[in-house]
Formats: sequence, C-alpha cells, structure tokens
Amino acid sequence: MPQYFADIKAKEFFLLDDEAHHVAVVQRHKEGDNILVFDGTGRQYDGRIDKIQKNFVRGTLLKKRDVRRVPLEITLCFVPNSRVGLEETLDKCTQLGVSFFQPISSARSEYDIFKKWQEKQARWQQIMLSACKQCNTPFLPKILPPAPFNQVISDEKTPSLIAYEAEQTHTLLWGVQQLGNPKKLRVFIGPAGGWTEDEISLAAKHHTPAVTLGVNILRAETACVAACAKLL
Repeated sequence: MPQYFADIKAKEFFLLDDEAHHVAVVQRHKEGDNILVFDGTGRQYDGRIDKIQKNFVRGTLLKKRDVRRVPLEITLCFVPNSRVGLEETLDKCTQLGVSFFQPISSARSEYDIFKKWQEKQARWQQIMLSACKQCNTPFLPKILPPAPFNQVISDEKTPSLIAYEAEQTHTLLWGVQQLGNPKKLRVFIGPAGGWTEDEISLAAKHHTPAVTLGVNILRAETACVAACAKLL
C-alpha cells in the first residue's frame, strides 16, 4: 500500500497540495477509503479519508503501525560531484536509511554546492520524500546546509570515519569497533578526485580514522551507497 506524507494531529491527518492531488486525482481515492499516512518523524498510521476538497484532504487516524528503526543514525558527509550525482545520493541513501545528509566542499570539489542552495531545497526535499514512499519508511532524512570540509571535520561531537582510497587495511567494521560501536556515526565520502593528504591528516587530527571500502576504487556516488549499505 502506498503511503502519503501528512500533517498528523492527535486523531486526524491532513494532506495538502501535491499529496492531496495524488490521493484524490492520481490514485482516485474517495471519501471513506482507507490509506496509509506518515509524517517523516517515524509515525505511520492507517487512516480513513473523511473529506476531499481541492488541494486538501482530511481524515481520521485509525491505527498506529509498528515501525522498524535502522540500527545506526548516520550522517553522510559527502562531496557532491554534480547535481545529478547529489540527487542520486539523496535518493539511494534515503532508501537505505540515512538520517542526515551533510553536503561539503573540499580541496578537489568540482561542483559548487553553495550556488543557489536555497532555491534547490524544495526539489531535494521532494527527492527524499519520494524515496521514503518507495521504500515505505516513515523516517524522512534532513539535509543540512553545505559547509567546508575543514569546518565540518572539526566538530567532534559525533564519532566519525573517513573513506580513503589509499587506505588498504582498516575496514569500516574496524573503524566502528575502534570508535566503540556508537549509536550515531558520521561518514565522510570524498569527491571524484579523492581527498588530499592534508585533508586526511586533518581528519586524523580530529580523531577520524581513515577506512577502506574495498579493493576497487569506487565512484563517489557508489561509495556513498556502499558505505551506508554496509553500516546499515
């Protein structure tokens, strides 16, 4: 059963604009129909449609569903290489269960993530929302404002690992164990040209071990998916 992104109150839910249009026009639901709704925070309910108007649907919550949570809260700190690559990462890693996306710039960045950032928010929110619907998760990730690598890596509040193509020995599993098997983890994935030695040294200075993702060197977008899939 498809799920719909709703404003959930104590006993009611509300669908607005695109979601209301999808329910009433695309799926052709009628008043009295039962649907599945979620609010992005982990709440998911069976509900009944009570009222359909233009760009507005109101309904009654019937039963709260039990949901499965991912075993690790991951913040993916990644250097986008292109608009398409960024959107691919948001889509695939939302499906896997990433909690936060932190776009970053680095010495070898090829894509200006700061340009027109605010104008892109709605599109990226829609990509993550569509991914949630596709994999039936009630958890909608958050995308954080872009920031330079040296600024993000210096924040040591959350344990972190950095994937590095020159590392040959230390695996993701080793890194997680070294950090004490934390419940929250930041994972840094570099650009197409890789991290510089200075960036890896800076990561080490801030207690962020370098790890390998395997024998082959992966595309940046593939590395994001591979790391998150392995950890989750």
